Amino acid sequence: MQRLYNTYSVEVAGRVARKMDDEEFKQRLEELIEDRHSGASELARLGLEIAAQCAQSAEVKKTIELRHYLAERAEALGAVRPSMSPLKNLMEEWKESLEVLPDEVNEARVTATENAMHLAEQSTKASFEAAALTSALVGDNKTIITHSFSSTVLEVFHLLKSRSVRAIVPESRPLCEGGDLAEHLSQWDIPTTYITDAQVGLFAARADVAIVGADTLLADGSTINKAGTLLLAMAAHAEKVPFYVCCESFKICQQEEPPALEEMSPAELGTTQWPGVSVSNIYFDITPAHLITGWCTERGAPDPGIGGK
Repeated sequence: MQRLYNTYSVEVAGRVARKMDDEEFKQRLEELIEDRHSGASELARLGLEIAAQCAQSAEVKKTIELRHYLAERAEALGAVRPSMSPLKNLMEEWKESLEVLPDEVNEARVTATENAMHLAEQSTKASFEAAALTSALVGDNKTIITHSFSSTVLEVFHLLKSRSVRAIVPESRPLCEGGDLAEHLSQWDIPTTYITDAQVGLFAARADVAIVGADTLLADGSTINKAGTLLLAMAAHAEKVPFYVCCESFKICQQEEPPALEEMSPAELGTTQWPGVSVSNIYFDITPAHLITGWCTERGAPDPGIGGK
């Protein structure tokens, strides 16, 4: 992630400069909706890249027209993944920045683009800092159990790869993104045990600490993440294994009611269609705050401003 932070604007600048019409914008929205492999922070940064591209592409002659056009784009981008707060939060922050654009339209384009890129860099930097603080909290010679694939948790492992850590990684069905994590850990020579989701209750006791990412942090510290996170938290709690959530503070949800938990196609489960049997594929669950030992963000590990702990 540090490598991404150092090169982010250089890598993205070329793509942002390319024009985007309405049809391509709709296509990019659909890609965000269908993306099952990128984490919430990664999707938020992709959304900001699209926003910056929209600023470059808008066929308008006045700043007021540009502001209206980009505000509509921001609303659309912020609504595509309701279970993932950083996309909505960062889009709202970018939308607010549109209110103070320069009067000259070309200067306004540049400013709107730079604001989107700056927010993306802030997000990347915050994720790296959260990972760095979490790795310091974990320390050497620990067995870490996790769930799903989080780019921030991946960076925690990267920072700890020379410090004799071990990993327990559930597959995280239905698309088994845990396998993607295990592949990275293998490349870094981190000893890893890859298990089915059903074995989490058996393996929690073998870990020194549980660390997961988050798609959304609710006001009380409860955490929305890939389905199966709640089961890991319950198993860790039963075995008195500390359970930490590691993420950037952009994931804190400002609304009082929790966002909808997204449900994906039952076809991902690969089951036969049995008469009278319905198939559910809800992608996220909510881990209550009382099962969480602490929240690790760029503001601290643990962050005293979350959950009252």
